[in-house]
Amino acid sequence: MDETTFEIGHSPTMDTCYRSYPLMPPAIFRNQANYRYFSKRFGETDNLYLTLNEIDDYFLQPKQKADRNGIGSKTTLDPRNKKEVAKVCYDYTTHTLRHKPNIFYSKSPSTMNCYTHAFGVRIVKALQDCISLNDEDFYKWNSLRAIRTKEDSQFQKFVFDYQEKNKEQFYLQTKTLTQLYKQWYDEKIKMLKARIPARAYSAHLGLPHIRVCKAFLTDQISEISEPKIISHKGYIRRVNKEETLSYEVLARNIVKYAQDYNNSLEEENLMQLSLQEDFLSNLKQRETSLHTFYIPLETIMFLLTAGDYVDLPTEVLFEIKKIEPDMENSSKLVIMKEPLPSRMCGWHTHKKVVEQAVLALLSNEEKQQDVPLKRKLIAGNTNDDLKREGTLANCLEYRLVDIETYMRSFEFNKTSACKFSKMLARWTLKTVESVTNPEIYTSMDVPSGIDEQSHMTTIKMEYKTRFGCEILTKYEMLREWFRLKLMKHPQIICCRLDVNTYQTVAQETLTLERLEKSLFTRYNLNMAQILYNLSEFLKLLLTMPNSFYMLRYNPKFKDKVILYRSSEQETQKTVYLHELLQTNPSDLAFISQQNYLPIANDVCSSMHLKHKVIPCAFRPFSTFAKSRQKALKRLAKPLNDRDLILKKASGKKAIKLRESATKKNKTRKRRREGRLNFANQEKERMDLQKEIESDRIFGKVLGRYVAICSRFLTQFIACPQKNNVLWDKVSEKLQKSDKGAPCFLFCLLLKEDFIEWQIVNCNNV
Repeated sequence: MDETTFEIGHSPTMDTCYRSYPLMPPAIFRNQANYRYFSKRFGETDNLYLTLNEIDDYFLQPKQKADRNGIGSKTTLDPRNKKEVAKVCYDYTTHTLRHKPNIFYSKSPSTMNCYTHAFGVRIVKALQDCISLNDEDFYKWNSLRAIRTKEDSQFQKFVFDYQEKNKEQFYLQTKTLTQLYKQWYDEKIKMLKARIPARAYSAHLGLPHIRVCKAFLTDQISEISEPKIISHKGYIRRVNKEETLSYEVLARNIVKYAQDYNNSLEEENLMQLSLQEDFLSNLKQRETSLHTFYIPLETIMFLLTAGDYVDLPTEVLFEIKKIEPDMENSSKLVIMKEPLPSRMCGWHTHKKVVEQAVLALLSNEEKQQDVPLKRKLIAGNTNDDLKREGTLANCLEYRLVDIETYMRSFEFNKTSACKFSKMLARWTLKTVESVTNPEIYTSMDVPSGIDEQSHMTTIKMEYKTRFGCEILTKYEMLREWFRLKLMKHPQIICCRLDVNTYQTVAQETLTLERLEKSLFTRYNLNMAQILYNLSEFLKLLLTMPNSFYMLRYNPKFKDKVILYRSSEQETQKTVYLHELLQTNPSDLAFISQQNYLPIANDVCSSMHLKHKVIPCAFRPFSTFAKSRQKALKRLAKPLNDRDLILKKASGKKAIKLRESATKKNKTRKRRREGRLNFANQEKERMDLQKEIESDRIFGKVLGRYVAICSRFLTQFIACPQKNNVLWDKVSEKLQKSDKGAPCFLFCLLLKEDFIEWQIVNCNNV
């Protein structure tokens, strides 16, 4: 019997029935989180509270915004320098946007109205562009001199007080320029240490400063004669008349361009040495018997302005030797180097860094302009190859080009060498006393851009653009004056750049006459006397023996320039050159001292042109009132919900206070008007009473006079013989009176015991 196996099957239960179908939640709870998700505390790192309440992103912190967007706390590292990137997204179009110029806010308005300000802005802008004025505008502008002078002094005091309280805010953006100057300083010092011997200099004697030289307050003058350009090295960038140089790209790339300039210091030094070789070769060809000086332009500025500003250089190296060493009575040759880099940062070092970056920027633009020419060259070579290979004439010219050849057409020149431009000029200082004047050779940098009309371009950094443009420093004025004089250019365009955005806020046309006038009015300097003092100082140097020297300015001796001579003997005042160069630059002295440049009253910035405000003047009353109203209506955006609620509550409270103040003002006005009306009514009533009283008295007196006259006439007619005495008196009066009078009126004045007669002359009875 076969064994049969039986399997016991279980009957289906409720669980097995439900397991055969997928578990589907009810439709109302679909795509919803578990209930345990909603039982969390608010303190946990979760975006539940933010999701439920729908808070605007403005009120969230950056970390909360990242959590809300599902971004983890990851840090992005820059692969170039392995530093954390603070900002991932950048806006590269900011340099093309024009920011609206901000205006200052003051407590008091200007004494001149808006129409006078508009007229003044037009006049100042015309004078700034060297445009002549007609007689009517000149006399009208000259009539406002007293008002403008008074308001100018008040405005300068207002700006000075504001700067002293907000000095860190004004110079906040200069920290980047200070760091870039330190980088340039390190590179420059490395190059100088490699080329300059490690000499020791001992104090030789003290020379008088040029500003206190002989005949500073006398009429002895000098002038620059026969300026001539000997040689030119480098490249001049010619710009079209319609082309304007844009510096706004420096706002985000100034570090790159400054580094490009630092990489090109070797080429600049080679060009400077080439100019010095041209000077020596020219000196041999001329075979002159006159004393000769080789002085760079920066060294001339050191001789004229040493110690005037804290950030100017303080040391200059030079050498005195014979032109022909074999001759005993040979003329002397003085070769001066450029001043050693300044170890203090300030206005001039900031400008120096920006000028270097501008030079690198313009050099980079010139390289980019050559790229399309390379592409055309590659395309032309390809067409020549196609023609050479004899392709079909009816088909289109097409050829596969390898990727290296194609990408070579898009490559930019990666070398970051700057294109320098320097000139060597020869000139003399002509004086009345001396017949033979020494020759002076000066090397100088040529400005970056020169247009078709030979108008050079320079820059000036502006720190207080809300108040206007600052005046040029003495160093800047003298530097531009020597440039124009030696290069024989008619004028130079000074672009005023905002230190924050590098936008051109104003353009000023500088000429020799304008610079000389500014030097005299603002610094009390006469160029003819300064040149004479310079010639006297150079004569003192010719009296020194042949050797290596160093001129150094010490703030302890403000009217002296210490002359150090190379010596191997060590003394207490010995200066070691390489140890002196190891000092790191700092801006502590510039920030701590009171450095203030007044606002220029002859330069209109974009702020003045937009708001129609005269430079160095407060705003007129119309714009002043409008700005005050806008300031009251402007509400600052709160940072969180609590600030928003407090702001709304304070706003309602302020509205209630203003309403109550308005009601009180109306009540006071109504009461004042009532008091004035009552006083006027009382005055009219008193005047009316006086008129009635005077009329009553006049009528009473008149009636009395009429009664007396009638009684007298009656008695006189009735008894004429009894009144002979009275008649004699009347006759006597008639005889003494004028015969031309037609008649007399007798007025009687009755007294206590007698009657007095008075005769009044009249025309008619």
